[in-house]
Amino acid sequence: MKTALTPVVVAALLFVLAGCGSGSSSSLPTRPSIAGPFTQDANGVWIFKPAGKPKRLVIFFHGQGGATETTPENHRAWIDHLVSKGAVVVYPRYEMLYSASVLKAANAGIKTAADRLELTGIPVLALGYSRGAAMAVEYAATAPGEHLPVPTAIESVNPVPYGEQARIVDLRPLRPKTLMAILVSDKDPHATDGASLLLHRLRDAGFPGQQVELNIAHSHGSFTADHLAPLGSSPAARQAYWAPTDELIAHLRSLG
Repeated sequence: MKTALTPVVVAALLFVLAGCGSGSSSSLPTRPSIAGPFTQDANGVWIFKPAGKPKRLVIFFHGQGGATETTPENHRAWIDHLVSKGAVVVYPRYEMLYSASVLKAANAGIKTAADRLELTGIPVLALGYSRGAAMAVEYAATAPGEHLPVPTAIESVNPVPYGEQARIVDLRPLRPKTLMAILVSDKDPHATDGASLLLHRLRDAGFPGQQVELNIAHSHGSFTADHLAPLGSSPAARQAYWAPTDELIAHLRSLG
């Protein structure tokens, strides 16, 4: 497994997996919709539905950034983009302010959303930013045992090594065929440490290194690819963060 990041690391993730979605075609929405957060505590969750039949599920794990980050506000432009591409997006709140223990609340919110959706047969992407980048991996490890949607792929953006900080989550239950993409910003001062430590966790759990891709978001011109850059929606930010994710999910098919 690769653990070193350098400015010259550029990887493209192009996987084509056979499969097809399923589900009822009745009562499909004709326009995008938003619902939530359903509860006003840390178990809250928002659901963003596309027009028509969803092509995929994206579970969006936010970072630890105070009250605003526990709502979709900071990531709304990216979420709307994903929805426009046919994804149903689930955004679990998981904390009100800071909490060391967050995975249980995130799982509760995702279960609330899953109970309200028809998700059979569509691929699942766990997309996480900062603390949420590690949580996306930890969620994927716990989802099978919790009977929650299991990610086909994970996109971990500017990760820290641990999302759940009250305990160390065992990553050994991760399905070995999971596609793992780690995307870091070249001006994020903690990128190397965060991504390297997360990769060490994956290696120690026995996760196959050939399933891991490392990607760098490069600064250029007036665009600075730093830790907060994924919150932006400028053309440069879209190219740096949205485009690699679009390329990943465009090739996802259900493994089940």
